[in-house]
Amino acid sequence: MNAGVNPLSSQANSAQPLFLKLDRSAALLGKWSVYAYAAFPIVNRAISISFLRAYANSWSTILLCLMALVGLYQYKRSPKLSAFAWSKFGGLFILYCVALFFSQLGLPHVAFDGLSMNIEYLLFALLLPFVIQEKDIPKMIFTSVVVSILLGFDGVFQYITKVPIPSGWVDVGEHVRTRVFSVYGSPAELAANMELMIPVIAGLFCLDKNRRRRILYMIGEFCCLATLLFTYDRGAWLGLALGLLLISLFYDRRLLVLLIILCAILFFLPPIHHRLADLLSPTYWIQSAKGGRIMRWETAFNRMSRNPLFGVGLGQYGGAIASAYGYSIYSDNYYAKILGETGLVGLLLFSAMHIAIIREVIQTVVRKAQGRQKYLALGGLAGLVALLVHAFFENLFEYAPTETVYFLISGLLILWGRTLDSQKTDLRNQEDKIPKES
Repeated sequence: MNAGVNPLSSQANSAQPLFLKLDRSAALLGKWSVYAYAAFPIVNRAISISFLRAYANSWSTILLCLMALVGLYQYKRSPKLSAFAWSKFGGLFILYCVALFFSQLGLPHVAFDGLSMNIEYLLFALLLPFVIQEKDIPKMIFTSVVVSILLGFDGVFQYITKVPIPSGWVDVGEHVRTRVFSVYGSPAELAANMELMIPVIAGLFCLDKNRRRRILYMIGEFCCLATLLFTYDRGAWLGLALGLLLISLFYDRRLLVLLIILCAILFFLPPIHHRLADLLSPTYWIQSAKGGRIMRWETAFNRMSRNPLFGVGLGQYGGAIASAYGYSIYSDNYYAKILGETGLVGLLLFSAMHIAIIREVIQTVVRKAQGRQKYLALGGLAGLVALLVHAFFENLFEYAPTETVYFLISGLLILWGRTLDSQKTDLRNQEDKIPKES
């Protein structure tokens, strides 16, 4: 790697560092726990096929406990360390879910599983400010990008080799080569990772001055875009398009022309055109109302209407837990799942939390970024918005790798934004270096 100054970092010799150094053992424990979360889909798959497969469902919980110990240790040493501004909304949602849990003690197993599903990876997000050191932020962003690029390579490979897929993944009368899913096992969840990370990779390509990494970003961007298309997930396509559209309208309208041209070209590719044209077919909407997404969304409203404020209870509607215990099928809309399960109060708190995350990213990162830093800031914001839009069509936040990458990228962006307070110069001409791991 070329020597130089990392464009993601603030001035190296800041008189007032934002993060106090942890003791070496605690620092390493916290850092590598976050790295494991950054590589969640790959680590999870490796554990599930190895001699450690007995821990496939618990390794992330073990890491979460370790992170909690590190965070508590660091907070005791430096009580002035500040949590995310959105943490108060996350805390209220957690407290509300805990209250629902105690109201459902007649079904303790269902309630506990539902509670865990809703808050485990939210707790991971809340711990990030207390376990991540400033110097590790660029490396963690880079690691997250590399993981997504590897998934993109795998997606292209699956498409080339025509990996077999269940018939239920294709609409009646539709003919596609295959739908890629990589180690996720789900085209929708792989697409969620791609739609979030594609703008981030593009932002790093514009920011990073290192030639070898720029080549990696360029090749990786192509593979991730191809993989996103090969998932044939319309919700992800719509999410990314809307995310980029909003960024174009509010921050850089020059991107609007490029976005329109790109969408027009992609729309007339036969497989994509056929997939999107199905949405305009009366047959699609009739089938959707009888047994598809529209029916499932109506069911969520009907379930919630029995107890509008508090819903039917944790784990009893719309998701993996409800399906496993025989209460309901998937809602195919995470907001509908939250509405049916936790009622209007739960949906309000959940929505307020994510609005607060987006607002903090805008205030802490987008408004402070200078020069080429702006590309990464806007790319991250576009990816987060894309995933939130996509969640209207899939139960994205029930899948651990998707929930993890969303909270990790939003957290890393906000923590990076805090370091920009001491940034006084435009870094567009500086070359960076991703420091080697110790």
